[in-house]
Amino acid sequence: MKKVKIMQVIHSMGVAGAEKIVYEIIKHLNKERFSFSVCCLDFSGELGKSLQEGGTEIFVLDRKPGIDFSIIKRLAGILKKNDIDIVHTHQYTPYFYGATAAILYGKCKIIFTEHGRPQPDYMRFKRVLYNQFLNLYTNRITGVSRFSKNSLIKYEQLPPDKIKIIHNGVIVGQNNIVGDVQGKRYELGINNSETAVAMIGRFYPIKNHKMLLKAFQGALKEVPDMKLVLVGEGPTKKECENLAYNLGIAGHVIFLGLRKDVSALLQIFDICVLSSDIEAAPLSVLEAMAAGLPAIATDAGGNPEIIINGLTGVLVPPNNDIEFSKAIISLAKDPEKRKKMGQAGKNRVEQFFNLENMLEEYERLYLNLI
Repeated sequence: MKKVKIMQVIHSMGVAGAEKIVYEIIKHLNKERFSFSVCCLDFSGELGKSLQEGGTEIFVLDRKPGIDFSIIKRLAGILKKNDIDIVHTHQYTPYFYGATAAILYGKCKIIFTEHGRPQPDYMRFKRVLYNQFLNLYTNRITGVSRFSKNSLIKYEQLPPDKIKIIHNGVIVGQNNIVGDVQGKRYELGINNSETAVAMIGRFYPIKNHKMLLKAFQGALKEVPDMKLVLVGEGPTKKECENLAYNLGIAGHVIFLGLRKDVSALLQIFDICVLSSDIEAAPLSVLEAMAAGLPAIATDAGGNPEIIINGLTGVLVPPNNDIEFSKAIISLAKDPEKRKKMGQAGKNRVEQFFNLENMLEEYERLYLNLI
């Protein structure tokens, strides 16, 4: 049987949500049935390097600022040369370039998956007009949450009946075990008596680490035996390091940088937090819940679709350090509540957001197009 040739088109393959989904699709779907390649508009990144080492072809187009029309012709040439059957685009800009190039090539199916949304979000008249043209040639549209789907309908004016929700999925019960949990905590500078609060995510303005640091400062006044662990890199990291120092909490905040052992690290934390202004279907929260951690997150975007307030975690208003602080204090003071919420969250991920379900949905989507 001829392999189905699928090209994933994405901004880059750095370590982030949409990129991880692409990585898991390529890593796990049937190699006898599918042949994958990736086109990065901007740069490759850590996950791209890993895929390339495993034999996946990665094309990097080094997109120029603004609308780089040369990308369309170059990408169409790549599609033609590699005889691609399906172009799967992730996020709107890759959809614009990938779908337009596929239309120019004229011989492959088009899928558009929406992950997160820019903020502030609004309708762009020229884009909406062009979307009507793209939609004529787009075979399938998916969103990773109801929030993603509703945003496409509201701001991109794409047809509701054409948009399917495929929830992000993660592995539940990974065997990436730390072993000596107490030893690992000590190595990171976390005493056994301290409650370890962790956020995993890029340092970008939309993640609102600044609000989290202020909330944590407030929580420390009531529960001084805590450490905040921040995993990730990004342009606002240095600013956040300075803020932690200025708030007088630098001794309670650990900046770990980018880590490849996140699934193992989750076993030494007590609470997962996410302070973002908006999210679609955050993998960091799903991974933490899959590891049995209770979650505190902003009541924004797709977060309420994952976290059931009061059962699997706590939802607080966006950009509200006072309420976020109260939520941290509440869970830090109550280990039994943390345990119950963690187990409920793990059960929820296993039922609705596991990796196997997600992969089956994407495999079915690909096969239905051929």
